[in-house]
Amino acid sequence: MNPTAPSRAIVDLRCYAHNLGVVRKLVGDNVAIAAVVKADAYGHGLLPLAQKALETHVAMLGVATVDEGLQLRKAGIRAPILVLFQPNREALAVAVAHRLTLMVCDVETARALDEAALKANKVMPIHCMIDTGMGRQGFHLETAPEQLQFLTRVPRIDIEGLATHFPVADKAEDPFTENQIRTFKQFLKLAAKTGIPFETAHAANSAAILNYPAAHFDLVRPGLMTYGVWPVEGPPKPGLILPVIRWETRVTQVKTLEAGSSVSYGRTYTTPDRMRAAVLPIGYADGYKHSLSNKADVLIRGVRCPVRGAVCMDQTVVEVTRVPDVAEGDIATLIGNDGDETVTVEELARHAGTIPYDILTGIGNRVPREYVA
Repeated sequence: MNPTAPSRAIVDLRCYAHNLGVVRKLVGDNVAIAAVVKADAYGHGLLPLAQKALETHVAMLGVATVDEGLQLRKAGIRAPILVLFQPNREALAVAVAHRLTLMVCDVETARALDEAALKANKVMPIHCMIDTGMGRQGFHLETAPEQLQFLTRVPRIDIEGLATHFPVADKAEDPFTENQIRTFKQFLKLAAKTGIPFETAHAANSAAILNYPAAHFDLVRPGLMTYGVWPVEGPPKPGLILPVIRWETRVTQVKTLEAGSSVSYGRTYTTPDRMRAAVLPIGYADGYKHSLSNKADVLIRGVRCPVRGAVCMDQTVVEVTRVPDVAEGDIATLIGNDGDETVTVEELARHAGTIPYDILTGIGNRVPREYVA
């Protein structure tokens, strides 16, 4: 562990590659994979994860912003990069200059992209998002055929892909999702019939990859499951996907608190008996959320040690009464296993009243990432 940094996140690239391999087995060799590495690869590190994904022969990388795509291009990555969310107009010229494929959701942006491509003497591939029920970005289902017909006449753009997105694919046999799949299939048939050219149709996120094989189409967009987090309701299949990240810190102080002592801001915990306490140099500024106060456990010497009192910006107190000989410098595991015990991303999310995505992407940049290749 870096002696000047109080915690670290260990990222196992081998597990990430394994999880992408699981996706490949699930979808088959005839379906392409776009590895979603947006949001700094869900907090794991954009460039190392993107490079590992390409080693597994994914078809393209998915990012959220032009800036994320630009970071990959500057690092020498030449593979196709799909910017999953329509950027603002000011970013279009940069996208053209670095050959980033954009998700386009309205005619006005397509026109502006055409102008930027004309100045650069390029033809830009685009994917068009069709809103079949997400209620977020995308062409409105009713007007999309006419609008996409118009785009076929815009000279400097090429409709490479048609896409949609699911809000509740984590639920199996969900009528809303099943209707989205039917609707998107009907739209694809209409697009083909009316001469809208496209090469690729895609819809499935991690949850849909598992729950809805009918939504695999030509390409899938796995994110959460590739980082080792089970994306659907119900218990995970043991060993199918592997955790990619481990987060740990070190005990900086061990002390005894007498019965009736209060702990941390707000005095939200009072010791009922004499208690041994360990102070950890980790807090919500690092991504260990304030909402974990008095709820979560950390692992020290293979023992669950509950958080006592409020999580502070930079420090957290845990009870170590049951841990023999705990000492300054001991490893405290925030996410990962120690002996027979494991704290998962999903567990922290439940305690924090949030979702696993929030936990992963919230691990701050003052937590150094170390990579196992």
